[in-house]
Amino acid sequence: MLEFLRQQVKSPIFQAIIIMIVLVFLFWVPQMGDGGSRDSIAVVNGDPITISQYNSDYNRMVDRLRKQFQGNLPPDFIKTFGVKNQVLQRLIREQLLIQGAAKMGIYVSDWEVQEQIKNQAIFLSDGIFDQKKYQNILAQNQLPPKRYEENQRLDLLTRKTTEAVAGFATLSEWEVTTRYQYYLNELKLNYGVLTPNLFKDQVEVNEEKLSAYFAKHKEEYKTAPEIKLSYLHFSLLDAMDAIQIDDATINSHYETNRANYATPEQRKARHILLKTDGSNDAEQKNRAEKLLKQLKDGADFATLARKFSDDPGSGSKGGELGSFARGQMVPAFEEAVFALAKGHLSDLIKTRFGYHIIQLQDIIPAKITPIDEVRATITAIIKHDQAKGKAFSTASEAYEKIFQAGSLSNYAKEANITLLTTDFFTEAKPPEVLAGHPKVVAKAFNLKKGELSSMIESTGGYYILYISDTIAPKIPEFASVRDDVTADVIKSEATLIAKNTATAILSVAKEEGLQATLSAKNMEMKTSPWFSRQQTNSSELPTNVTSAAFSLSMENRYPEDVITSNESFYVIGLAEVKVTETNDESQLEPFKKALLKEKQMALLDSWLEHMHANSNIKINQEFMAR
Repeated sequence: MLEFLRQQVKSPIFQAIIIMIVLVFLFWVPQMGDGGSRDSIAVVNGDPITISQYNSDYNRMVDRLRKQFQGNLPPDFIKTFGVKNQVLQRLIREQLLIQGAAKMGIYVSDWEVQEQIKNQAIFLSDGIFDQKKYQNILAQNQLPPKRYEENQRLDLLTRKTTEAVAGFATLSEWEVTTRYQYYLNELKLNYGVLTPNLFKDQVEVNEEKLSAYFAKHKEEYKTAPEIKLSYLHFSLLDAMDAIQIDDATINSHYETNRANYATPEQRKARHILLKTDGSNDAEQKNRAEKLLKQLKDGADFATLARKFSDDPGSGSKGGELGSFARGQMVPAFEEAVFALAKGHLSDLIKTRFGYHIIQLQDIIPAKITPIDEVRATITAIIKHDQAKGKAFSTASEAYEKIFQAGSLSNYAKEANITLLTTDFFTEAKPPEVLAGHPKVVAKAFNLKKGELSSMIESTGGYYILYISDTIAPKIPEFASVRDDVTADVIKSEATLIAKNTATAILSVAKEEGLQATLSAKNMEMKTSPWFSRQQTNSSELPTNVTSAAFSLSMENRYPEDVITSNESFYVIGLAEVKVTETNDESQLEPFKKALLKEKQMALLDSWLEHMHANSNIKINQEFMAR
């Protein structure tokens, strides 16, 4: 439920942070000039994008990225990938879209907003909109109904405008055929791989060479900076231990989030698959019809599946697929399974994989997990949410008192608490107590000696850090890194030999063929499986190698240069080409839809770019530089 609302609006936790940020910038962000205001990050044709809007969206994106990296967002990721500017540009595009919609006469009525909300599953009880549930869910997330409804209005307006602009996109049969073959034509490559390891024995190492290499690359051997910390940790676990949750709170959470504890109806089935590749449809269909007749005449399903099914995952298990709910199988397969009665066989079902014969083994009814089975889980969720707020308040109060006391150590004495400390450590090897908190460590290494951090949120609580001492990086004595230098010299020279050898092989292969050239070098020539632009994962080759292959032809089988990937050098030659026919409408139709969607999005992007180029947009550059 919370994740759903986060997708619709801004997180309530971030709201408190954003209010604090806005108060600061009200006093510190200067005017932008004509049309600007101190609480705007940008003004688009006179319409402001507020700092509050920006910070909310920025925090939400960072939160989403952090989840994608399982809480360990790489250091400098935000800066390297320009996340701040991405958020700003998305907000500008959104504002341009709203303005463009108004020019086209596209609006959203109150009735449309009501219908949108009334049909959202999170607010339904027994399939009917529940006004009390709606109010309770919004109240739990500190979200005024008016604000939520305005977000829904924006969502509808965006959809309407997108559909209006994208509706001008069209497809010709020539485009479909050409692009279909572009993506699905298949190749097979001959290739040889040369790695530095093959040539390490050819590298000669002496003291003169090692000394020269170290002199040239000494910066690469510089030691990592080290820091020593004093810090406070405001633990969620400590806060949770002091929290008691009553049954009424648990029951309320369960009722509000019943959908989270529901298991949808599932079907248990088995199938026999006869794969098709566009050239053998008639043959496979005929085989499938004969198998279906045998099954209807009483043949054992599991026996036929083991013998004839082309599905490697289920065939050896008698066709068993296990149980699954709606949305887990391709549409045609799912529709057939959920239309069958228990124990019955389907007719032939055609999907992009081929022809299926399905038998429904069982129907597992939908159910809701009883509250007693999830009471402990619910208790932990509520405790965590409450503890996070409590830890945040405690850390905020401590942070304010640190400034009043004049230093972190003075505050510790006045509060009669023991500061946590570390010995010197590098960013790559933090102490065990901080090893699971990369965000905290990364923040620490952005501080200078004698500097106090801001409050840092991490898994398990909040931190306030003080850098008590530092050790600057230094270039070590050659003797201490001699082994590392030796390994690097061997690797560097072996890599160069591998590349030069691969280049020579490619040059000769263009005249004498790859097989003969590699054999003369006592090297093996390999042949890849078939692969297409759409299914490069069917090849064991790196992506940049398969991409280069599509620039080749049967008349020009070899590339201009050797292809490098992960310190290996690939010499490739085109072996065969398989042209994909487009006479199977069942496979062509999904491709048409995807291609049309691609053109629609391209048209929408062009429309927004045109509006952007002809708009008056002012950006608060000082804010963006912070």
